[in-house]
Amino acid sequence: AVDSGFEPLPSGAPEPSAQELSVLVDEFYSASGGGDLGSMGESDAGVIFQGDGDPLEAAPTVLETVRLVAQQRNGLVFRLNTLGLCDDQTTDLLLASDVLEREQDGDRRRESRIASLSVFLPAASPAKYDELLAPGSGRGFQHACAFVARLAEAGVNVECTAVARPDVNVAEIEALAMSLGARSFRTRSWVE
Repeated sequence: AVDSGFEPLPSGAPEPSAQELSVLVDEFYSASGGGDLGSMGESDAGVIFQGDGDPLEAAPTVLETVRLVAQQRNGLVFRLNTLGLCDDQTTDLLLASDVLEREQDGDRRRESRIASLSVFLPAASPAKYDELLAPGSGRGFQHACAFVARLAEAGVNVECTAVARPDVNVAEIEALAMSLGARSFRTRSWVE
């Protein structure tokens, strides 16, 4: 949010450690006085990992941040926004994590955990995907689709998002997302 006080790191600045991130989360919740979160935190939108880069590029730091926060605060929900263009090793690390909520985990409302992953799918075809996103490192459409399918198959709450651009068919993107196993789909508005 604009009023969150967060801003991009200066160019060349080191990435924050899990300890530094957990302190920021704790400071934010302490400063807000807990607000009106409801008796079980149901009114709290939680903490979202996202930024100029993909949070999964620092997956060990993200997972450790959630573990550290859980030591201080129960029931805090995290969401991770990603392109899903990570390698198999990162996906394996994520799936092996004890802080990633899955369907079969039962009631974990009192635990701090990553409750959902939101994967951005800008298009329903490889060519349009590459045109709009221009991914690097040899990864692209097929990798993002495989990531969504693998996590959904493992029982992870995966949401896919797209931008309602005039040059894409949002209905096709939604159909693709749901066929891959996403539990939900959301569009964001297009602003020129």
